[in-house]
Amino acid sequence: MRTKILTLSAPLVLLLVALFAPAVHAARTELPTIAIDLAHGQQVNGVCAMMSVMPDAYWVIIVPDKASIEQLDNCIKTRAYAILTGGLTALTKSEISIDGLIIGQPVTPLSEDEKKAVLDWLKGDGSMLWCATDSDYPAQGGNQELAQHICNDLLDYLAENGIPVHLRSDYVSVEDPVSNTGRSYRVVGLVKPPAKYNADLIALGAEKVLMHGPGAVMWVDENGDCHKIVDPATGKIASGTPDTIVPIVVTTKNGNIVEHQPRNPGEPGEFGCAHQVGEQGVFVMLAAELVKVGKSTKTIIVSGESPYYGYQSMLTFKYHGVMLDGPRFFRNLVLWSLGYLGELKALKQVEEVAAKQAEQAVAQQVGTIKSEVENVVNNKVATLEQKVSSLEQKVTSVDNNVNSLVKKVNDIDNQVKSLAEKVKEIENVKSIANSANNKASSAYWYGIGGLVLAIIALIAAGLAMSKK
Repeated sequence: MRTKILTLSAPLVLLLVALFAPAVHAARTELPTIAIDLAHGQQVNGVCAMMSVMPDAYWVIIVPDKASIEQLDNCIKTRAYAILTGGLTALTKSEISIDGLIIGQPVTPLSEDEKKAVLDWLKGDGSMLWCATDSDYPAQGGNQELAQHICNDLLDYLAENGIPVHLRSDYVSVEDPVSNTGRSYRVVGLVKPPAKYNADLIALGAEKVLMHGPGAVMWVDENGDCHKIVDPATGKIASGTPDTIVPIVVTTKNGNIVEHQPRNPGEPGEFGCAHQVGEQGVFVMLAAELVKVGKSTKTIIVSGESPYYGYQSMLTFKYHGVMLDGPRFFRNLVLWSLGYLGELKALKQVEEVAAKQAEQAVAQQVGTIKSEVENVVNNKVATLEQKVSSLEQKVTSVDNNVNSLVKKVNDIDNQVKSLAEKVKEIENVKSIANSANNKASSAYWYGIGGLVLAIIALIAAGLAMSKK
C-alpha cells in the first residue's frame, strides 16, 4: 500500500501554526526574578549588594534608555539576568516573568503609562512591589519630599484601580536618640514583625537594620484619613489598623518625629498626616500589606528608607562601629514577600532545634547542679545535725552543771544563812557579855569610891581625937 503525501502550501502552513500554536506568555524563569528600578533618577549605590545577598535570584535592571546601560557598574552588568529599557513599561513588554519589583527612592515621577504597567503587572504575574521612600530631609528622595509623593501617587493610583492597598509614606522624619549609630537620625531599626502570616520568619538572624534618615510609614482609610500603624505608647498594632498590614521595622520607645519641610506654614513641603512633630514613642519605618487581587495575594512593602540609592543602604552590615543585620534582613524580607519560605522555615527549624537542645542542656545542667547542691546541702545538713546533736549534748551537760551549781549555790546560801544566824547569836552573847562587863566595872568603881570615903572618914576621926 502506497502512503499518500499531503503537500501544503506555505500560507496554509502559517495559518495552521497561528491556529494551533500555544499562546505566547512571559517565560517562567527557574528562580525568583526581581526587577530593580533605575529609571527614575536613582543612583546605583547598594544595587550590587542586593544582587550579592541574593545570588539565587534572577535580577532584572530597568533603565530609561540604552545610553543608561553604559553608565551601570560592571558588577551590575555582569550579574544582571537582563537589562530592560523604557522605564517601568518594560514590566508588561518583556517576555520575562518578573516576580518582584523594587522602586527605591524615585526622584522623577512615573508616567501614566508606567503606573498602568505596574497595575497590569500586579494583576498578572507580579507578586511583590516594594516602594521605598525617604524622610523629609532635603537630600536624595527627601528633596521636596519627591520620593514620598511619587510612591504615594503610585499607591493611590493602584488603590483607585482595583489594588486595595492602604499603606502610604508620611511626610516626616523619624529619629531615635537611643538606638542609633552615633547620631539620632542614623536610626538602628528593630526588626519586630508579628507572627501572623509567618512574618516572624523575617527576624531570623536579623534583629537590627540601618535606617539612615528614615521617614515614617502610615495607612489611609477609604475616606483618605491618615493613621499610625502602631500605638506609639505601647508599640502594639493600633486599633483599627487593617489586619492585612504587618509592621516590620520600628524604632524603640524613644523614637521621635521631626519636620524638616516645611519649616513654616506656607513654605514648600508637606506637614505630617498621621505623625506630628514632637511626638515620641514607637514608630513604623517599614511595613508590608498583603493585598487580595482576584484569587491571588500580593505583598506591597512601603518603607521610609531604601535598600539602594539612599545615603547609606539598609543592607549595611556595620556602620560607625555598630554591627547590623542588613544583608540577612534584606534576604529574609524578599524571600518572605515572594512566599519563597523554604530557607526561612529551615532556619526556624534549626533555631527551634537549637533552642530545644539548649533548653535540654540547660535542664540537664540544672538537674546536675540541683543534684550537686542537694548533695552538698544534705551533707551540710547531716554535719549540722551532728553538730546540733553534739551541741545538744553539751547543752544538756551544761544544763546539768548549771543545775549542780544552782544546787551548790543554794547549799552555800543555806550555809550563809546558818552562819548569819550563828553570827547573830554570837553578837547577842557578846552584847550580854558587854552588859555584864559594864555592870562589873560600875560595881568595881563603886567599891573603890566607898573605900576612899571610908579612909577619909578614918583620917578625919583621927584628927579630931588628936585635938582633944
